[in-house]
Amino acid sequence: MGLCHSSKTSSSETWNVNENLGIYTIIWLDNNKKKSQKNLSMQRKLRTIINHLKIFQNEDACEEYIKSMSDDDYIILITNDQIGENFIPRIHNSQQIFSIYIHAQNKNIDQRWMNQFHKIKSICINYDELIKRIESDQIKYKNITNKILFEIFHSDEKNDSNQKFIYWQILIDILLQMDPMPNDMIDFLSLCRMQYKGNKVHLNIIREFQQNYRPDTAIWWFTRDTFISQLLNKALRVRNMDLIFFLRFFIHDIERQLKEYRCLTPIQVYRYELISNKEMEMLKNSIGQYISINNFLLTTVDRNLALTSSKTRVETKDAQPILFEIAADSNLDKTKPFAKIKSLSYLNNDQDDVLFMLGSIFQLKNIHQDDNGLWIVEMVLSNRTNTQLKPIFTDYKDDDDDDDLDLLSFGCILEKMNELDEAKKYYYRLCNELSDDDECIGSCLLNLGNIDFIKNNYDASLDWLLKSLDISLRTLQPNDMFFARIYSSMGYVYNQKDDSKSAIEYYDKALIIWKQSVDDNYLNIAECINNMGIIYKHDKDYLLALDYFKKALNILEKYVTNDDFDISKAHCNIASTYRTFEEYDLALEHYQLSLKILEKHYLSDHPNIAKALGNIGIVYALKRNEDQALSYYERAAEIYRNTLPPTHINNIKIDQLIRNLSSLHRKVSFGTIDTK
Repeated sequence: MGLCHSSKTSSSETWNVNENLGIYTIIWLDNNKKKSQKNLSMQRKLRTIINHLKIFQNEDACEEYIKSMSDDDYIILITNDQIGENFIPRIHNSQQIFSIYIHAQNKNIDQRWMNQFHKIKSICINYDELIKRIESDQIKYKNITNKILFEIFHSDEKNDSNQKFIYWQILIDILLQMDPMPNDMIDFLSLCRMQYKGNKVHLNIIREFQQNYRPDTAIWWFTRDTFISQLLNKALRVRNMDLIFFLRFFIHDIERQLKEYRCLTPIQVYRYELISNKEMEMLKNSIGQYISINNFLLTTVDRNLALTSSKTRVETKDAQPILFEIAADSNLDKTKPFAKIKSLSYLNNDQDDVLFMLGSIFQLKNIHQDDNGLWIVEMVLSNRTNTQLKPIFTDYKDDDDDDDLDLLSFGCILEKMNELDEAKKYYYRLCNELSDDDECIGSCLLNLGNIDFIKNNYDASLDWLLKSLDISLRTLQPNDMFFARIYSSMGYVYNQKDDSKSAIEYYDKALIIWKQSVDDNYLNIAECINNMGIIYKHDKDYLLALDYFKKALNILEKYVTNDDFDISKAHCNIASTYRTFEEYDLALEHYQLSLKILEKHYLSDHPNIAKALGNIGIVYALKRNEDQALSYYERAAEIYRNTLPPTHINNIKIDQLIRNLSSLHRKVSFGTIDTK
C-alpha cells in the first residue's frame, strides 16, 4: 500500500470533473427559466461543437464566473438582445471573452452593436442559424488556438526566459525517455469520459479510440480534430503537466513514427501564422538567437499553399500575419525528428505536410517584409550541440541512452520550473503506486517534504521527512548518503519552527555522513555549516557564527572557483557578522567581494545587485561616511524602482534608509543569506 493514501486510487479520480481541459468554453446567458425540450436539444448541439458548456440565468453570477477564468481560456458567449444591452458592455473587454453571439428576439435590433463591440460576431433570429454560425467560425478560429508556442534563448543574456527554454527541453527529454506506465492510457480515457460525460458524439469517438488505437496510428489521430488532439493542444499551451504526463504514451508514439518516417534529405518548409504584436517584437529582437517550439509544428513544402491558408485565418487587431520559412536537414546530429506525413495523416488530401517533433530547436536567421508587406521569418533547424547552446545543457544529463531518468526526474524539473503543485501531484502519484519497500519511495517522500517546506507548511514537511526516514531505515544501509539529505532537510524545518537545538542536532547528523566522502559532498557540507552559522547568529552567538561562516568559505575556496555564487553568499554572511561586531572595514571588504561575484552572475539591474549595494551603503552610514552611503543607497534605489513594485518591501526599506541617513545609528538590514 502506498504511503500517500490509505488505499490506492486511479490517477484520474483526483481530477476535478468540472475543470475544462479543452480550450473553449461556451457560456449561455439566458433569463428564460423554462427547460424546454428545444433548449436541451440546443445544448446537445452546442456540445458537439465545444464540449464545455455553462448555462447562467443570473448576470452577476455569469460575470463572476468569467472573471474567475484563466487568461488562457477562450469564452464564447451566447445571450439575447435584452440581456446583452446591459451585460455586454460590462464584460466585452475581458481578455477571456473571445467572441459573442446574440439571439435577437427583436428583428429590428440595431446592427450598430456589431460596430461598437467588435467581439460580437453575429446577431441571429433563429437558434439553428446561430449554431451554424458558431460551427463555421470555429473552423476558422481553430487556426488561432493551434498557434505556434515558443521560447527564445538569448545567449548574451541571463533571464527567466532562458531558464524556461532549458527546463522545457529537459522536461521533454525526461518524458520521452521514461517508459509509459501500463495504466496511462486507461487513466487518460477514464478522465476523458468524465470530461465528456453526456456528450454522445465525443463519447463515441473515445470508444472508437479505445477500440482501434495502435501506436502506428498516432499521427492519424493527431491530425484528426478530436478530443485527443484538442486536449494535447490545450495541455501544451497552458503547461498542464498532469495532462501532458497522461498523454505521454501518445507523444511517445508520435515521436516513434516521426523517427521511422524521418526525412532523409534537406527540405524547405513553410508555415503561415498570426502572432501577437508582443511576440512579433520579441522575434525582431532575437535575430541570431535560438527558438524552442513547444508544441508539434505542422508545416507544408508548398509555399503557395501556406499563403492560401491565410484566407481561412481570422485576423485581429492585436496580431500580425507572418510566414515562417524553415530550412531543415535531418543529417544534423541530435535534432528532433521531422517527417512528411501525407501517408500517415487523417486528412485525405495531396498536401505534403511536414510535422516537426515537440521541442524542436531553430535558429532565427532573418526577418524582413516582402513586397506585399508580409513579414517573412527565416529559420533553420538546429540542435543543442551547437557551440552556443551546448554549454547550457552541460549541467544536465543529455544522453539518449541514459536509462536513469524516471518519474523522480520529471518531478525535480517541475520543481526547478517552480511548478510546485504539479511536482507534488507526481510525487504523490509515485509513492501511491510503488510498494513501501521500494528504494525510490524514500526520495519521493523527501521531495514532498521539501515542497511543503518551500510553501511554509512546516508541520506537513516534517511529517513527510519522518516518513522518508522511516522507510529509508528499512531499505538502505545506515551510512547511505541519502540519510544526510533527510537530516539536512529536517534541520531546515526545525530552524523555521524556531527549534534551534533540534536544527543543529540534525545538521550535525547530516555532516557526519557527508564527511565520509568530503570530495563528493563539499557543497552540501559547506551549505550545512553555513546554515548552522545562521542559527548561531540568530541565537546571538556571534563568535561561533563567524567561525562557521569562515569554515564554509574555506571549504568552498578549496573546491570551487573564486567567482562561484556560493562564495558570494559566504562573503555576505561573514560581512553581516562583522557588521554586528562593528568591524566595519572587514564588513566592507567582504560585502565588496560578494558584490564583485554577483556582478558576474546577474545583469546590472538585478534586485540582488541592489541588495548588495544597500548593505554596503548601510556600513558606510555606520562609518559616518554619508556621501558614500547615499551613493550606494541611490544606486540600489534606482534598481529597485525599475524592477519592483513601489509597495515592495525593498523599495520601502531603501526609501527609509535614504530618508533617515542623518540618523546614523538607525540600522535597517537586508539580512543574512540562508542557502536553502
